[in-house]
Amino acid sequence: MLPILAALLAAAPLGAAKPPEVQLVSSQGGGCQIVDIGSPQAPRHRQSFSATRILDLEFRTQLQRRVKGGHVLQLRVYTPRGFLYQVLSVPFGTPGGKKPIRPRRLEARLPVAGTSIMASALYGRWRVVPHLDDRPAPCGPGRSFVIKP
Repeated sequence: MLPILAALLAAAPLGAAKPPEVQLVSSQGGGCQIVDIGSPQAPRHRQSFSATRILDLEFRTQLQRRVKGGHVLQLRVYTPRGFLYQVLSVPFGTPGGKKPIRPRRLEARLPVAGTSIMASALYGRWRVVPHLDDRPAPCGPGRSFVIKP
């Protein structure tokens, strides 16, 4: 077992697995914030949605700082029991870009109609948490919403 581990360590290039750093231009404000959860089939600014009346949910997120280069916003959606249900990825920016950008709004959709949410009656208080570039710590506070039958 030890010779296999030594061979793997010798074959791995040094520093190859480091994730790229997020270059923040402004030092003020937080990282990101979910500003709205809604559905085209339901009025805006709601926190509770009927699964039989909507097709999907829309999450609108805003960065609070300008960033350089290409990045991916991940919205991790958790079931009422706290299990990770889905990760919604939203790429933005330009890889290798040197000019700082500040996207006005990033959007992602979570399908509801015809999914396991309805088939398995996954009703109750859900949570969505924003992450930037696959980092373990969130870039902003999570937000709760309710899916009911």
